Amino acid sequence: MFVWVRVTFDDRFLCHQGVPAEPGMKGKELLDVVKKMWELPEDRPYRMVRIHPNGLKEIELERTLRENGVRDGDPVDLDVA
Repeated sequence: MFVWVRVTFDDRFLCHQGVPAEPGMKGKELLDVVKKMWELPEDRPYRMVRIHPNGLKEIELERTLRENGVRDGDPVDLDVA
């Protein structure tokens, strides 16, 4: 599956980028993939938010993507907490 991640706090990333993910991976694992992919600083607190027609929902880092309701093709915003 792919999720589409946008880094909202850095103007180098103006659009969502496809990131391969597995439904059973934890939110923290997805965060680690994104930080490594874009070489983001490790010492900052980040939060990920799933964008859904019903509104925004924060992705809990200790729960799996499936448990967080993330599906294939969902857009996700990464921001500094």
